[in-house]
Amino acid sequence: MKHETGLGSKPDKKAIANAIQRYLDANGLARKDLIREHLSKSSIEKLFQGDFTERTLNKVEGILKTSFQRPPAVKDTAAKSVGGYVFDAVEYLQGDYLCVRPMFANPANFNAYLITIAWNDEQNCLVFEEKSRFDGKYRQQGTVYIPFGTPFMNLVSSSAGNVRTILLSLPDSEDMMRGIISTLSNPKGSIYIPVAAPIVLRKLQPGETPELGVISRDNSRYGEYQSWLATVLTEEFGIFAVP
Repeated sequence: MKHETGLGSKPDKKAIANAIQRYLDANGLARKDLIREHLSKSSIEKLFQGDFTERTLNKVEGILKTSFQRPPAVKDTAAKSVGGYVFDAVEYLQGDYLCVRPMFANPANFNAYLITIAWNDEQNCLVFEEKSRFDGKYRQQGTVYIPFGTPFMNLVSSSAGNVRTILLSLPDSEDMMRGIISTLSNPKGSIYIPVAAPIVLRKLQPGETPELGVISRDNSRYGEYQSWLATVLTEEFGIFAVP
């Protein structure tokens, strides 16, 4: 009974071994009853220690005519390096967000685009992806870090040694997140300047189509976007410490 899925971690393997032991006990069998010419005593002993290969398990299942279910690939817990958060606790963060921040070259205008946050089964954590940017060559994607015990989260992306961070408050009652973006600006040619700016993300409702692109003073949404950005400082979601 060959399975296409992996065996999982050591605890997962131990769970499979325990399931086999329960089956033996329920059917009046002993571990020695599994020994065959192609399945040695040492392999059986290792199996019940949670140390076995897919091939060994296939042999045992063939002998017992029973399939021992592997742990399904489920959304579980992120690695400690990104915060060790549990999917159930962060599921509400998934969705599409309107992102607004000042233009680095001309802060009087705003750059508005979309950011999607979703759980990635392969990475086993939340990831983000920027979409609908007018300056598409700067579009980024990365990992969501959520430090335990703080009301903030980080959207971190890196490429060729460059790292960009967006430090945000967790969503409020209006699904708004506020914080600071820190990155490297490239105004022209070979000129690069470190830059930090206020930034806001607001979760979108299904079917909502916000104003995107370059938002200048003559845009009808300018005042609203400006007021959002102002709250980053006025409500102390971020501080620019200048002596």
